[in-house]
Amino acid sequence: MTLSPPPNETEEIAHSHRTQRDDSSDILELSSPSPGDASSGPLVRLTLQKRTLPPWVADQFEGWGERVSLPEWDADEKMSLEEHDDNDNDFLCSSDDDYRQNNGWKGTDLCHSVTSPVRISHYAIQYKDNGGVGTKLTGVAHFTPNAESHSGYCHGGSMTAAMDDVIGWTSFFVTGQCVPWSGFTAQVNVSLRRPIPVGSYLKIVGEITKTEGRKVWISSCLVCGNDDNEVYCTAEGLAILKK
Repeated sequence: MTLSPPPNETEEIAHSHRTQRDDSSDILELSSPSPGDASSGPLVRLTLQKRTLPPWVADQFEGWGERVSLPEWDADEKMSLEEHDDNDNDFLCSSDDDYRQNNGWKGTDLCHSVTSPVRISHYAIQYKDNGGVGTKLTGVAHFTPNAESHSGYCHGGSMTAAMDDVIGWTSFFVTGQCVPWSGFTAQVNVSLRRPIPVGSYLKIVGEITKTEGRKVWISSCLVCGNDDNEVYCTAEGLAILKK
């Protein structure tokens, strides 16, 4: 993996403003049972950074299309765009855990949980030709301190996970309606363009570029919320729908 060199101090100040970094020291810690016996097993400490969504989310959200709402996310993700997360109860949504546990899941979502290293939220879909080529999924990707690799910068794997997520979810809309878990990501070819500072909020986009039978091709990217030309990551992916 090749990364461009870190910006100098002056560039980093401007970079921080553009990507809406959240360097708040307001941290919530909680304990949760480790997998296995919840009554006797060791406790895992989870460090959660309280967050405030950057203004560009509210400014742009209406243009992204129809809000994607799923029960396995909604109890965790506040529906309001004015997300300040200043109440600890926002982090401890037991109804989300109950839904997932009651429907076959074994843990929390890698990219759609308050504990996610890169937390993706506010997905919205804009259909083209009833889910055909040009259908676009847009959302917010928050790269938390748990995604850190190089000092102050996020791991390339967190960027790849975000690309995998948006590619898979974009394919679920190919029929002109959301059909969750209707297929699988088969291939993700990622290009890491520039390092992402810890705490960044970026816009994540997936767009259907081709369909053939059960195969769906998607292009995706992570860009600065205020400047689509400032690209951090791109990917080309292939998803296969279930028979």
